Amino acid sequence: MDDVQKFMQRNLRRILAAGGLLLSLIAFSILLNTTPKSSVWMVISPIPSGSKITSGELRLIKANLTTDSSHFVGPTDGVVGQYASRLLQIGDLVATTDINRSAPTTATSFLPIGIAVDDLPGDLMVGDLVDIYVIPKDQSSLPGVVAHRVVVQSIDQKSRSLGGSVAVSVVASATVTSIIVTAESQGRLVLARDAI
Repeated sequence: MDDVQKFMQRNLRRILAAGGLLLSLIAFSILLNTTPKSSVWMVISPIPSGSKITSGELRLIKANLTTDSSHFVGPTDGVVGQYASRLLQIGDLVATTDINRSAPTTATSFLPIGIAVDDLPGDLMVGDLVDIYVIPKDQSSLPGVVAHRVVVQSIDQKSRSLGGSVAVSVVASATVTSIIVTAESQGRLVLARDAI
């Protein structure tokens, strides 16, 4: 018994160092062996609120969500063909509250408008919020704001690269759609990205 105590006293530091090293290796091994267990949908292209979700806008990825996996949409859930309940940005994981099976109940329109290539931001993207202004044909009238915080639903990139008029589709309520159409008949529309 005395031999064991003497051995422990003389080699205590070495024993503790070896034990600490062994525990570190075990912990490191456990961390390396943890792999994502859940498959979830990630947005790869902005999806405006109220838009129908297409397969080209999503990608299935593996993620380690632990107990939160039930809050996100998995591979067996039918996401394609459903409607976005909010603006989904690139990199967002699709949660169960982000989709609806039916189209929005509020009367929204996907309004196509023609905007001169110089009258919209050069880096405007789908999903951006814009303010729409009108520059009247009548020189006696002043330019004014037509609509605030309208979501860009699509941009025709071919017409954008050619110059001239760019076809831009926006999501707006029936009232705002009527105002935009009236303003378009009275002058030139200009889009400005909303800062907030």
